[in-house]
Amino acid sequence: MKNQLSIQEKLWDLRRDHDYKLEEVAAAVNVVPATISKYENKENKEYNIITLNKLAEFYGVSLEWLVGNTEVRTSSLTNIDELKLDDETIDLLKSGRFNNRLLCEIIKHPDFIKLMTDTEIYVDGIATMQIKNMNDWLDAIRLQIIQQKNPDANDLYLKVLESSHIQEEEYFFHTIHSDWDNIIRTIRENHEHAAESAPIERPMSNDKKMQRFLQTLKFKSNPIEEFWRFFCDEMQIPFDHLSVDEHKVMKDIFKRSKLLKAMPNHKKAKK
Repeated sequence: MKNQLSIQEKLWDLRRDHDYKLEEVAAAVNVVPATISKYENKENKEYNIITLNKLAEFYGVSLEWLVGNTEVRTSSLTNIDELKLDDETIDLLKSGRFNNRLLCEIIKHPDFIKLMTDTEIYVDGIATMQIKNMNDWLDAIRLQIIQQKNPDANDLYLKVLESSHIQEEEYFFHTIHSDWDNIIRTIRENHEHAAESAPIERPMSNDKKMQRFLQTLKFKSNPIEEFWRFFCDEMQIPFDHLSVDEHKVMKDIFKRSKLLKAMPNHKKAKK
């Protein structure tokens, strides 16, 4: 996951998001269009701080955010006390022990407020009494049916009333888990094609890799030599730096392999 956009990327994104032409931005900050184009070029490393400040004001973002000194996009006079964060939480956010940008994506997800609401309802027991009252009502109806009808213990309607009970913990754990699933799935999909993210396809397992390699050995003129090279590569042994005696010892060992003996070219290579 990419940690931070460059100045060039931010400037290009801002102009694209506002659908401005180079000439419009250049005129607004009193420079030539070539300067704006240069500032958006990923190879550019030189900036005039006065021009950057004008660009920040024009786009409505903070200069600190534009140059990468903060993750806060717009200037804010909000006192940190207004965020109602305790000292331990603030220290944790500043510690760099986890990806704050990922945390921002989670918080900004449309389902995050639902996650927090569902969690608060469970943690504070807000719905506990209502759930108990509803379960009590179901039990009362069930008891009334038993007294009036004396049905079989496996009666369909009795079973329906019994199964309609809500288990508070089971219900909210399922709901909260579903909220998290939606959030994480969406964020993963957003990062799926990002160059800085890990590829979806996993490397070939060692077993499959070995099987594939053994298949190719059937067509090699010297399977023992090829296998020895493969072994060195996998074990990160410098093949070309080994002595003649070391090569001979290992090749003699590999000659005992039943797998290699079964190769069509084994006898030919042995000669």
